[in-house]
Amino acid sequence: MNLSNAYARVRQYTSLAAGALGLSSGRAAAGPLHAQIGIADPCNHKCVMCWDHPATDHASDATLDRFAQMKPGMMCFDTFRGIVTDLHDLGTRRVDIVGRGEPLLNADAARMVAFARRTGMLVTLCTNASKLSREIADGFVEVGLDRMNVSLNAGTPQTYPLIHVTETPENYLSVKSNLRYLADRRAQAGKKAPYVKLSFVVGARNAHEVEQMVSVTHEVGADAAMFIHTTIHDGTRDLALTREQHNRLLESVPRARDLADRHGVATNLATFAATVPTYLQEKITGPPIVPCYVGWYFTVILGNGSVMPCCQCSKPVDRISEDKTFADIWSSEEYRKFRTEARSLPDSKEFKWSCECDRCMLRPRNITVHNMLNPHNRIEGGDDEQLFTGRDLFRMRKVDRS
Repeated sequence: MNLSNAYARVRQYTSLAAGALGLSSGRAAAGPLHAQIGIADPCNHKCVMCWDHPATDHASDATLDRFAQMKPGMMCFDTFRGIVTDLHDLGTRRVDIVGRGEPLLNADAARMVAFARRTGMLVTLCTNASKLSREIADGFVEVGLDRMNVSLNAGTPQTYPLIHVTETPENYLSVKSNLRYLADRRAQAGKKAPYVKLSFVVGARNAHEVEQMVSVTHEVGADAAMFIHTTIHDGTRDLALTREQHNRLLESVPRARDLADRHGVATNLATFAATVPTYLQEKITGPPIVPCYVGWYFTVILGNGSVMPCCQCSKPVDRISEDKTFADIWSSEEYRKFRTEARSLPDSKEFKWSCECDRCMLRPRNITVHNMLNPHNRIEGGDDEQLFTGRDLFRMRKVDRS
């Protein structure tokens, strides 16, 4: 690590600690540890579990909230360049090109990755890979994209359309072919990047394919497979596993882990099996809403320019425009208010940011930050909750290759 990056990290963690302890009046002295930039709000797939682009109209009213009551947008290169430059100047050294749509729909996606890498950012791209061409794959290897996370969600061509309902078995085979090309191209170049991880959101339609999901990860030359329990909403109750299905899933995990070990595929299967889906839990141990420190370590920018304080919020702090940069918004009074109110959760009476705090994906991280800085006022997260450690927090700005 060079001195510039070391100084940036010290600034970030000092800012996080001061903010979490209430010493900064809600103002961040440095940028977030990492940022999600959605360069494309639209998506060419409709997945059954997706709340942003649902397969049915079950979320039609709520979907608009996901884009800050604005039309989904496509980020231009100049806006992206300004955001990344601001983030770098603020000390951020990691950006995830992921949002509420498919990033490769943006014609400038490869150019954006290249620019972010030139600034010294660690870059992760999250995609369904349907638009991954050989030309794009060549470019990603050449510029050194650090990581690519691919939402595949099926172990066989037949199951793929049951999840990605606009797609066909042939589309699945095409995605596999292009991923294999990327792996081969990477090997030919003698490089280890991009590190490719396939993501599988598991529910009632694909829970029987865990072993096949490991196999396909190996077949396409990917490095890792990530398994995630689906989040159930009002319109997706049919995706919930019954207890019998969950038991059968658990029975398949040891076989899948053995297969992964034989193929050299990294997985999170141990953690996945130990985590009970929230919809099968009778209660959450500990308070469902905890003090939130997300405003110091994370931010989300949508393709339409909306700056969201968290990935589970529907109201933006503000919007980037010709007259307002990300740096302006990050240091604004509006962001200060958000940080102050979020820190006072669950006691805050003024917290009106339309955030799903009662089912927060960042809850383990917030508990970890709180407990590290408040050892005499700890929050118990529950035995079934995989809490972050201090080491995890220090790796947040890195590309996690464990």
